Amino acid sequence: MMDLNKILEIDDMSFSYSEEDKILENFSIDVNEGEFVTVLGDSGVGKTTLFRAINGLEKISSGYIRLEGNLLSSAFYHIPAEKRPIGTIFQDYALFPHLNVEKNIFYGLKKKNYDKHFVKEVLGLLRVEGFLNRYIDQLSGGQKQRVSLARALVRKPKLLLMDEPFSNLDKNLRLQIRRELKKNLIEIGSTVLLITHDSEEALSLSDKIGYLYKGKIIQFDSPYELFHNPNHRIIATSISNSNVIKGDVLSGKAKTKIGDFILPKNYKNQGGAYINVRSNQIKLNRSSRNFEIIQEEFLEGKELYILKDIKDGQTINVSMDSSSKFLVGEKVGIEIINNKSNIIDIS
Repeated sequence: MMDLNKILEIDDMSFSYSEEDKILENFSIDVNEGEFVTVLGDSGVGKTTLFRAINGLEKISSGYIRLEGNLLSSAFYHIPAEKRPIGTIFQDYALFPHLNVEKNIFYGLKKKNYDKHFVKEVLGLLRVEGFLNRYIDQLSGGQKQRVSLARALVRKPKLLLMDEPFSNLDKNLRLQIRRELKKNLIEIGSTVLLITHDSEEALSLSDKIGYLYKGKIIQFDSPYELFHNPNHRIIATSISNSNVIKGDVLSGKAKTKIGDFILPKNYKNQGGAYINVRSNQIKLNRSSRNFEIIQEEFLEGKELYILKDIKDGQTINVSMDSSSKFLVGEKVGIEIINNKSNIIDIS
């Protein structure tokens, strides 16, 4: 029996341009009603292909895409993009420059049947009523983003699908728009799938994040779990400046070159393994000289020191308060201030 709260279901979906060029392979993800879910990944891992497949712009090789239990795509069936009840926001907003804001928002909407109260509510929430008569080239980046969102939402889509919607905005405006967007979507009760390479964006907006790597989701979890307990080196290093360090596992501990770390109780394997050590779990000291500071960055109110292990050349990131000043070129030691960790897949 179908879960009635499940809006989008993608099961074992694959897409390839050829046998040698496989983009997505056995990809699966679910989005429940009212959730904000993000698919996060680096460039070239298949994010744009995923966006186009859900939207109906690409035909999949195998697997299924369902919306509220209704089949949209399979190897033998395909509903075209214009017939899918999905609201879409493209990276460049895809607004019509020859139409004013009002005509952009109402474009394609059946004027006799639409919910006038809902449309008025959307326009009010997104604060676009004040420039309905302007043309697109008269708008700021933030205004264009709100118009694009309004155009998608007034159709009451079952799913709002967004592809890098903030990439054309400067950093301060991105932050402001993200906060507004989250608030608006909660008030409207929208179900959202965001596709992005921006981990900060994903962590700040999402209820759940699926990390896309080599055509598959390698971890699907809350932002907290993805940040604090990543299961793969790609996630650890790209999201939180974490370090992946080799250790010998014995009796629930990983013994590493910088000290011992406690592993989750459910981890029973013994032998060699790699663990995740976040940059703020360790700090520098001057009691030993096993590492050399090769770079320093001031990042989000902290000093990020990049060290090189003098013995084997491995680089390690350490994030600390800027009150204890260390210098590039200085030889230092590392001590642990939080010894909890988890095992990391390095494949």
